[in-house]
Amino acid sequence: MMQENFFLYQHKALRPLLVWGLLSSLGGTLLLFRPGLWRHFGLQALVWGVIDLLLAVAGRRGALRKAAALAEGAIDAAGVTREARNFRTILAVNSGLDLLYILIGLAVAVRWTERADRRGLGYGVALQGAFLLIFDGLLARDVTQRLRQGP
Repeated sequence: MMQENFFLYQHKALRPLLVWGLLSSLGGTLLLFRPGLWRHFGLQALVWGVIDLLLAVAGRRGALRKAAALAEGAIDAAGVTREARNFRTILAVNSGLDLLYILIGLAVAVRWTERADRRGLGYGVALQGAFLLIFDGLLARDVTQRLRQGP
């Protein structure tokens, strides 16, 4: 039943974002010591990784708080459905933004082909956007399927 499992599901579903954020941050930090393209690619990986890590931690904590509220009866089936729909909406909006990140990143890389720093920045943004598009899109699809199952 969705209302009994959704918040624990959400907590688990945000784990890949947590791992990506951690690996991206660590990899980006290491790349900062490389020159040119790799340094700027690494800077993007580091910054986006920290943001992803923070979003995942906040989202997972919030999901656990809501799971506890559900167990205490403070959230009912309608509340769970509402939360699931809100989460799906956020994921859908993010998917659109992710596509924009990819396009902007690639545009920057192509526009400034003679500048390694700009190419690194552009490819770094595009890669982060690609991961997020896949993550957000698959998760939105999965949440939609859970909503169709109903309470």
